[in-house]
Amino acid sequence: MKFPVCEFTEAEPGFYSQCASCPIDASSSGCALEELEDGNYQFQGDTPHGGVRAVFHFRDNEGNQVIKREAVHVEIHELDDHDHLITVLYGMVDPEGIMYLKHTRTETNSREIIQ
Repeated sequence: MKFPVCEFTEAEPGFYSQCASCPIDASSSGCALEELEDGNYQFQGDTPHGGVRAVFHFRDNEGNQVIKREAVHVEIHELDDHDHLITVLYGMVDPEGIMYLKHTRTETNSREIIQ
């Protein structure tokens, strides 16, 4: 699944997101993200885990907030229509610009895995 849907470039099969380290400015027409006043970015639309929006927190290696094109790490919060957190995804950009993500498990899922 490609998330968020970007009009600038095609995604590889199984590729999740390509926003971290993307050189396209969020204010450009066709960018799937909107830059928020606090420096984070928002995607509005269906998310992979059933949310209606997602907030992207882009970071450098030291954990400082950066613009998306300078990001090495990303934390994506998927939210439902009541702004309740559904899941958190953690991602890291490799040297070739591909972002790998890992999502949090719910308490129920964690218990199922342990049992």
